Amino acid sequence: MPYVQQHGFSPLKMDDAAKYMDISKATMYKYFASKDEIAECIIDKFALFVSNQMLSEAPPTLSTEPLSLPSAEERKFYNESFAQAFKLTIKLSFYLTDVLLQDLNATYPSLSAKLAQAVELCKSKLADYFDSGIRLGVFYPINTRIYLTQVDLVSRKLWDPKWLMLQNFTMKQALMDFYKTMKHQVFYEKWMDEDDEAIGLYFDKLIAAMRAYD
Repeated sequence: MPYVQQHGFSPLKMDDAAKYMDISKATMYKYFASKDEIAECIIDKFALFVSNQMLSEAPPTLSTEPLSLPSAEERKFYNESFAQAFKLTIKLSFYLTDVLLQDLNATYPSLSAKLAQAVELCKSKLADYFDSGIRLGVFYPINTRIYLTQVDLVSRKLWDPKWLMLQNFTMKQALMDFYKTMKHQVFYEKWMDEDDEAIGLYFDKLIAAMRAYD
C-alpha cells in the first residue's frame, strides 16, 4: 500500500510486488495471478478502510433540539465530534494520495469508480453531520461540501515537505494551525473549546506513520 500511495500502480512490477510483500515470487503467484488482481485486492482494502473509518470515527447525530446556552460538557462533546470529523477528512487525503487517485483512474477506471463511491458515501455522512450542527446552532451556516473540499485540498498541500520548508513550517505546526483555523471558521464562539491537546497527539501519530513510509 505505501508503494502505490506514492507511485501508483503503473510502474509496479511483479518482481517488485513480491519484494514489497516480503515473500518469494513463487509464493506471491499462489495468491495473485497478475498485477490486476493485486490492484483489485488493494483497492478493496482501501474501500473497506474508508467504510470502517466512517463507522468508527464519524460523529454521532446531533440533537434536533436547539441549544442556546451550552454547558461545558456539551461544548466538549461537540468539539470532540468536530475533531473526529476533521481527522476523518484529513485521513482521506493522507491515504488516498493524488498520485494514487490519478493513476488509478487512468489504469483501472472501474476500481477508481469503486473507491470513489466509498469516499462519496463517507463524505455524505460527514456533510449530514455538519448540516445537523448548523440546524442546531452549533456551527455557522457554511456550505458543507465546500468546507469538506477545502479541508481536503489544503491538507494535501500540508503533506508536501517542500512547501512546508518554503513556508518555514513544521508539519505539526501547519496541521495545528489549520485545525484551529477550521474550528474558528465553523463554530459559533460560544461553542468553542480551546483544549487541543488530544488532536495534537493524533497529529503526532499521523506524522510518525508518514515517516514510517520513508
